Amino acid sequence: MAPSKSNSRPQPATHPYGLWPSAITADSVARAGRRFGLAQADGDWVYWSEGRPEEKGRQVLVRRRSDGGPMEELLPAPWSARSRIHEYGGGEFHVADGTVYFINDADQDVYVLVPGQTPERLTAQKAMRFADFALDASRNRLIAVAERTRRGADQPENLIVAITLAGARRGRVTDLATGRDFYAFPRLSPDGARLAFMAWDLPGMPWDQAAVYLADLDKAGKAGALKRIAGGRGVAASHPAFAPDGTLVFLSDATGWGNLNAWNGREAIALTKSRKDIGRPLWSLGGSPFAIDGDNRIWAAPIENKADGKIGSDIVTVDTRGRRRETYAIAETQLDTLTPTHDGIAAFSAAADAPTTLRSYRLAHAYGESTLRTASDLDLADVARPQMVSFRGGDGATTFAFYYPPTNDAVKAPRGKRPPALVLAHGGPTGMTGRGLNMRIQYYTSRGFAVLDVDYAGSTGYGRKYRERLDGEWGIADVADCAAGARFLARQGLADPDRIAITGGSAGGYTVLMALATTDAFAAGASHYGISDLTLLMEHTHKFESGYLHRLLGTTQRAWKSVCRERSPISLIGGIAAPVILFQGLEDKVVPPEQSRLIAHALGERDIAAELHEFEGEGHGFRRAETIVAVLEAELAFLIRALRLG
Repeated sequence: MAPSKSNSRPQPATHPYGLWPSAITADSVARAGRRFGLAQADGDWVYWSEGRPEEKGRQVLVRRRSDGGPMEELLPAPWSARSRIHEYGGGEFHVADGTVYFINDADQDVYVLVPGQTPERLTAQKAMRFADFALDASRNRLIAVAERTRRGADQPENLIVAITLAGARRGRVTDLATGRDFYAFPRLSPDGARLAFMAWDLPGMPWDQAAVYLADLDKAGKAGALKRIAGGRGVAASHPAFAPDGTLVFLSDATGWGNLNAWNGREAIALTKSRKDIGRPLWSLGGSPFAIDGDNRIWAAPIENKADGKIGSDIVTVDTRGRRRETYAIAETQLDTLTPTHDGIAAFSAAADAPTTLRSYRLAHAYGESTLRTASDLDLADVARPQMVSFRGGDGATTFAFYYPPTNDAVKAPRGKRPPALVLAHGGPTGMTGRGLNMRIQYYTSRGFAVLDVDYAGSTGYGRKYRERLDGEWGIADVADCAAGARFLARQGLADPDRIAITGGSAGGYTVLMALATTDAFAAGASHYGISDLTLLMEHTHKFESGYLHRLLGTTQRAWKSVCRERSPISLIGGIAAPVILFQGLEDKVVPPEQSRLIAHALGERDIAAELHEFEGEGHGFRRAETIVAVLEAELAFLIRALRLG
């Protein structure tokens, strides 16, 4: 009898944890690092911006019909559509009737683009930056958020402006709303008679107590008296948008959770009353967490935190009177930047086992969806799928995190051993862990690391009360929650307690350094453009965050120096005994290079193993493929040494 043929895969070989051979290379992670920006629909087309690491982070404008078809690139090199307003940018383009208005990264001026033609410059304002547009077609002008720097002024002025589109005054910038520290989301009513926007003042951030305002416009477009519709006084209202029937829709956290509300001309009414947050913190401008279609139906995707530990999401629809409620279960874990199309919506969708995708959804008559663009073309065989876990945090309250197990079908785990682990501290700190596929996490799980991505005290997605747990406690509560996460992994047998490291970027990098200085929970740390000296940060931070630190630290403009010293890693350097690796962009305006250099020098003087890697051409967050590769490879090599895996 002839031997039977077998199509079975080779038997997996045993390898030590942390040293598993993996097909997910640093180069493949970089190639999978396409960064989506804004999305907007116009007729049958969906337009979007995407940052490409392989083009040194250049942000390209692209379009495709909502039902598929060929993809068209609209912005050839060296053009790059990116706003730097508030340092975090966003709102970099607007499209209407086939014409695109965008911010050119090189000069921060506004340009006009008709697909197939060369962009034409609209503004020439060396002292201004723009973002977040609305077209006032009847008055032939563009309305935008602006930031103006005046000679000799300590801080820039923020305002809403009108930009003339044609005639002898083409490109002229006229002030439309001034007097508040910040503005966002200027939106016109369908008849052009009313202007809505959100505004807030220092020391607040937009998620603290921003308010939504409404003003009548005269025939010339001048704004009349402002009426506060919602927000302020401990409530945050945001993301105003007009429905086709003229109803003003916005988000409000008056209930403690981000819910949809509407202004009916007399009062604000709640359209949803869920204990789920709609929307994320407004760090950057432009993208909306809900969309309103031509039938006055509002589409939203609340952030889901399911009790069974599974991660999922739903699309919820409701009309402008709070009726016609429907819920559609979808496979994705999170939707962001929703925009209405001619037959549904388009949104950036995240899933636990697939790259972020720009997808169009058609739900009005028969359910259907089309994939327009994915963040990666990689075909992944082994994906570590997260499970939501919870444990008692440093303040005794429940803390949430996402656990990723070591995953690689080609490897057999060694018996009787526990894996090394990485605890991730997200940035912000007013932020949240991503619910979708994270290739950096997969880079490590495929090599035999466990990963715990922590939504520490202060994170969003769990209501206002959870976020306010960090007020006055930054550098304490976040650190305690990450340390509690490390103990959770050890207690559950999910990680080797002697081989747990912590990593994070920006505010997460600060948490890393504070965790190493004030706890013994971690054997090593990796800080990506993290903060080492709060005094330096307080003295030199940009306007957008100039009041943020006071709320986080419980300080005031008059009394803050002692707290900053007490909670700065550089002041607590004697407590750091574990090895540290630091990564820093040399063009970072949010956390300047001096922050990483200070801690590296101080550690070196104490003979603590410390590496500093600096990158030219990089700002706050790494965008270039070569940088992403270098960072991943250096971080992995460091962890193998520091955790004694080799």
